[in-house]
Amino acid sequence: MTIHGKHFYFVRHAETEWNERKLCQGLRDIGLSEMGRKNSLKFAKNLSPLPIACICSSPLKRAYDTATMIQQHHPNAQLHIIDELKERDWGELEGISSEEMYAIERQEEADPLFIPGQGIETRADFKKRITIGLNKAFEHHPYPLIVSHGRLFLALCELLELPPLRQVPNLTLIEFERDGSSYHYKQISLNPS
Repeated sequence: MTIHGKHFYFVRHAETEWNERKLCQGLRDIGLSEMGRKNSLKFAKNLSPLPIACICSSPLKRAYDTATMIQQHHPNAQLHIIDELKERDWGELEGISSEEMYAIERQEEADPLFIPGQGIETRADFKKRITIGLNKAFEHHPYPLIVSHGRLFLALCELLELPPLRQVPNLTLIEFERDGSSYHYKQISLNPS
């Protein structure tokens, strides 16, 4: 499967209590912490100069709530929920420490045939799902803003053959652009207002 778009933005959702505790959330539908909501509102306001016409979000509360706050400052932007943009399913291991999760990811990277089991969505299946989700976003708009999750960002980098960031910080704006057959990305700094 190939990704059909040429340009998009990515934002990882605002902080949750599980982020604060450095726990693997997976598909657990955990809402934003008080600090996460506060930071999300500030981030959304600082994002307002960016021309956003379409926001595509994971259905999980932490991403959806972040997306709705962004939409408040971009009232003309359509908001679309795309199920395929939700976080990786960590099965029975949801709730483990982030360090344990990273160790499993490193095993997968070292041995592409390694399958962790325990109900964890395989990397191959996760990347197929992400591809479907991104292509759905591009059906809505040629330059969407994707609001999603940290593991999705890591798999996205792998999918697009880019240097991965093991942990993209919450509320980090990343711009992806395709030049010919390859993508590159850069972090966008927002000027606080």
